[in-house]
Amino acid sequence: MPPPPTLFVRSLPTSASNERLLEIFSEIGPIKQCFVVNEKGTDKCRGFGYVTYSMEEDAQRAIKEIREYDGQRISLSVAKKKINDKKKTGRPVFESPCSGSGNERKAKGIRKNTLKSRLIIRNLSFKCSEEDLKQTFAKFGTVLEAKIPLKPDGKMRGFAFVLFKNVCEAGRALNAMNLKEIKGYSKPAAQQMKKSQLEDEDDSEDDSEEEEDDDDDDEDEVEEREDAESQEGEDNDESSLESDDDHDEDDDDEEDEELEEELERKKTQKKLLPSDVKEGRTVFIRNLSFDTEEEGLEEVLLQYGELNYIKIVLHPDTDHSKGCAFAQFKSKEAADKCIAAAQDEAESGGIRVDGRKLLIVAAVSREDASKLKVKKVKVETGTRNLYLAREGLIRAGTKAAEGVPAADMAKRARFEEVKRNKLRDINVFVSKTRLCVHNLPKSVDNKKLKALCLQAAKGQKGVFITECRVMYDKKPEKGQVLGQSLGYGFVQFRDHEHALSALRHLNNNPDVFGPHKRPIVEFSLEDGRKLKIKEMRRQKSKVNLHSNKHFSGFRTNPEVEHTELEDGKKRKKVLPLPSHRGPKIRMRDKGRQHAPPPKNLRTGHGRKERQGRQMMQKPTQSKTPVHKLSVV
Repeated sequence: MPPPPTLFVRSLPTSASNERLLEIFSEIGPIKQCFVVNEKGTDKCRGFGYVTYSMEEDAQRAIKEIREYDGQRISLSVAKKKINDKKKTGRPVFESPCSGSGNERKAKGIRKNTLKSRLIIRNLSFKCSEEDLKQTFAKFGTVLEAKIPLKPDGKMRGFAFVLFKNVCEAGRALNAMNLKEIKGYSKPAAQQMKKSQLEDEDDSEDDSEEEEDDDDDDEDEVEEREDAESQEGEDNDESSLESDDDHDEDDDDEEDEELEEELERKKTQKKLLPSDVKEGRTVFIRNLSFDTEEEGLEEVLLQYGELNYIKIVLHPDTDHSKGCAFAQFKSKEAADKCIAAAQDEAESGGIRVDGRKLLIVAAVSREDASKLKVKKVKVETGTRNLYLAREGLIRAGTKAAEGVPAADMAKRARFEEVKRNKLRDINVFVSKTRLCVHNLPKSVDNKKLKALCLQAAKGQKGVFITECRVMYDKKPEKGQVLGQSLGYGFVQFRDHEHALSALRHLNNNPDVFGPHKRPIVEFSLEDGRKLKIKEMRRQKSKVNLHSNKHFSGFRTNPEVEHTELEDGKKRKKVLPLPSHRGPKIRMRDKGRQHAPPPKNLRTGHGRKERQGRQMMQKPTQSKTPVHKLSVV
């Protein structure tokens, strides 16, 4: 009975460990051997490992069911073992004691030498052919093969491979032809495949060969552990020689397998299927679950007709599903039937896979898809409107800066620096409707500035300016009501569109104030804290305004009564003049002694007032002195 196959696990994370790998794969069945391959001298995984089950059925089941390692997608395949060349040909391991070590090294390094003697030529001219390559490199040695890879459409890829008979010839070609021209194109890199040195004897002296040896040692450890399990009971000397051979070959085999599979995967992804959208047999499926697989989708779509293929679209970087797929039916009727079933808008209707209702439409060509693609408009979601801070910006050296005076460019640079410093405060934001206009002449006042802004936005309908103010010096000039203009002002629009239109018309316009003094217009910066204080003051003044109104008395409502009509409805009726006058006498107050009526107030004047009036009525005495006369 053959031993169970060993699984080769790829795409493992660098943190992978033997214990965790054993824990994941032991859920399928008993494991004979399980380990990851680490970099030499560290615990960092190299990205692959090996798992050997006790039973072949468990290995096949693991390939189908296990797809992830701690959330990272992995790939499983059966590890391949190639038969040694020396076993195939039947030649002895050692022919003589003196030549034994050389033959052993030669047997192990056949594949390595083949790879070392292979050059890759990049930046190759599209005019160059394989015969041109052979003729060019034939002067350095025997050229066994010259190959130029082609694209699916038959065009050259721009690089080629040249295989020499031995490493020395490849080394001479590398030194002589690197950075030389072939058919008018220079080659920036002519490299040996996988190895950077030419001589096996210099392995221990070169750094790149030390790295190669490290890789070989790692693979040696892997294969020794495998051979220890699979070759028990054999002769120790023979098993050690065979394991040594397997180490070196499997080292390159694993790397070659990974390289070949990666190239095949990329080639499959880039290969375009022939377009058959005009036949109407291909459908495009959206709203797929990211966990949906092609097998599950195929089971659902087969009820509408036979399928040629189903392809789930994968993300090129993560290899995860993008939530959409293509399916091609063998007949157009089956595709139409599938599309009609998916358009059922009933709650239980439509086509569902993994709990999600599929959106299925007829597939279109790439050209039509690019036309149907709607350009996404970037919607600014920030509350500070920082994207408006670049409106009106003119940088030195740009086309917009041509003809602008140096003084204006210096002002713009200074204003831009001030704006950047202010916007570092998160409470400062850019207003969407308020403009700040710099570089105004001294003669421009509020009326002129408002007229300019209205004229700039005259192409818009319903332009309305709520505020227009030119800033003046607080200290007025002699004989003037206001001080001197500070050269800037603010304009508040009602709508953002009108403000943006006025900014783009006025900013850097040489026709407004002349070519030597151009307006510098930008959206104004506002401080949210100051605006809150301003709003609080306005609300407070509004409350005070209502509280200062004079009291106008209470308003009495007319007394009404309801009269019933014949149809049962009630009607309000205003009562006539009251029939009773005077104080109201209640039933509880009958028989009680009423308080005496109040005394009439005297209408005469008081004593002090009468005395004051008498004093006013007394004649004034003359202050002229009276002389008495006497008779002698």
